Amino acid sequence: MTTNIKLKQLKVLLNDFELLSRTALLQMQIAEKVLQDSSLNALYEEAEANEIIMDRLEIKIREEVVFSIFQFSPKAADLRLIITYQDITTNLERIGDMLLNVIHYTKTTYQQQPEFEEEKKQIYKMLKLVDEMLRNAIFSFSNEDTRLAYQVIKDDDKVDHLFYQISESLQSSFANKSLTKEQIMNIMHTNAISQNLERIGDSATNIAEATIYLTEGKDIRHGNNE
Repeated sequence: MTTNIKLKQLKVLLNDFELLSRTALLQMQIAEKVLQDSSLNALYEEAEANEIIMDRLEIKIREEVVFSIFQFSPKAADLRLIITYQDITTNLERIGDMLLNVIHYTKTTYQQQPEFEEEKKQIYKMLKLVDEMLRNAIFSFSNEDTRLAYQVIKDDDKVDHLFYQISESLQSSFANKSLTKEQIMNIMHTNAISQNLERIGDSATNIAEATIYLTEGKDIRHGNNE
């Protein structure tokens, strides 16, 4: 293929990635709004629509990646970029799935349950942290900012700490107590929300690692820092 066609194809990948990224960040905003007020029913319809968009974009980008590789046999730098698009797309689609889980669980959690106020605050803190991680991960890739990518990886430890903190808080608050059906449901949902947020942090870390692979040619996954 000619250089112009190759550049056009890379532009298509960039545009699709940017739309996927914006939709993921919008889904994060919806999760935050739902946590603050779960009675906003219109947000749930918007979240479902966003999920469809993200799924379709993931399929489209995967097809564009395959097309790009077979059509112009990219050299090392272009090939790394195309592979990175695929890796990041996969992680963004997973993040979309997990955010939808958070939104669904939040819809039926924390309603008229003041004894969960502390856990709700911890969940909100965890959500804000993974939101920052995701934004920084996307920015690090878009701007090839390795320094920010390493910061995202470092911040994942904070998310893990909050995850264990929430688990311990639930245990200390409700152990050896007679619980209602609603309380049991809230405990299960709070745990599920924190698990999904922890996995979003992992996916944001994966995006940061993909950025480092793109910019430095190093695969640092699974603790491989060589």
